[in-house]
Amino acid sequence: MVVKVWHRSWKKRRRGQALVEFALVVPLLLLLVLGVVEFGRAWNVYQTLTDAARNGARTAVLARTSITVDTVALAANTIMKSAGLDTASAVKTLTGFGLSGGQSTMTISYPYTMQWITGLMGWTGAQASFNMNTSVTFRNEY
Repeated sequence: MVVKVWHRSWKKRRRGQALVEFALVVPLLLLLVLGVVEFGRAWNVYQTLTDAARNGARTAVLARTSITVDTVALAANTIMKSAGLDTASAVKTLTGFGLSGGQSTMTISYPYTMQWITGLMGWTGAQASFNMNTSVTFRNEY
């Protein structure tokens, strides 16, 4: 009878051990999952900015007299707005526009702030905000 009582208490202690191990592992696992989600979100924003710069540069190199710098900026803004990004906070730079035989380069700089792990980034002393920069170059058609 003594053996059975010891066996029962041993099982209860094992369940407690599993609970403690789970409590230690869950925060690390949650941090890993949130980091993957945040990286995916940042990658999506970066790809959208690259697509916007590509659309702006593609518009800039067309041999049409109706295309102006404002038209190029509108082409980039259209892509950014469709993804829900704030076009006013993006810095768009166009170089080489209108140069015959040259290249046009569209550069976009956009401030990005991590949303899911911002508190942790501040706790570690790391920056939760940074500028994403992308640049696309095409040869002018004219």
